[in-house]
Amino acid sequence: TPTSDLTTAKCLINSIISTQTAKGMCADIKDFYLNTEMERFEYMRLKADLIPEEIMMQYNLASLVTDGFIYLEIMKGMYGLPQAGLLANLKLTKHLAKYGYYPTKHTPGLWKHETKPIVFTLTVDDFLIKYSSTEDAQHLLSALKAQYTISEDWEAKLYCGLTLEWDYVLRTCVLSMPEYVTSALSSFLHPPSSKV
Repeated sequence: TPTSDLTTAKCLINSIISTQTAKGMCADIKDFYLNTEMERFEYMRLKADLIPEEIMMQYNLASLVTDGFIYLEIMKGMYGLPQAGLLANLKLTKHLAKYGYYPTKHTPGLWKHETKPIVFTLTVDDFLIKYSSTEDAQHLLSALKAQYTISEDWEAKLYCGLTLEWDYVLRTCVLSMPEYVTSALSSFLHPPSSKV
């Protein structure tokens, strides 16, 4: 699935702060991989004893157990399917094309509009949007809302785990990941350094 990388996002941030009238905002599609229709269904066998008893009871799954397994037919996208990302991206591309949005040819994850001066990067389901008029931004958001449930961040404070601090007067943006090192040290059980 073509998604933007950090270099593309940084270039777009630089473009935003280099354009006097531009601002940045972020949007996120909720449950992007889920419920995407699949042309060819997948099938899975799941050991019944791996399913918690409360789930077995809630969905009356005991009646579906055969030789210790439950057999499933997967008809829509779900996490873990290798093709889920591609299917979701193709659906999004087809939907946004109806509103004049298209992915650029040579930069994965960078999108433009046929006539409006709006550009955005797409990383899986996260959008970093460069806009000069609220009307243009609303056009994109309306297009997304016609198909998806989205969240909006008009201050563009967080994008793909990066904290963004914008100063539109000085035309700067500081990228950071607060607590990242502390969190990583903790998750790897690495003792803190005695050096300061």
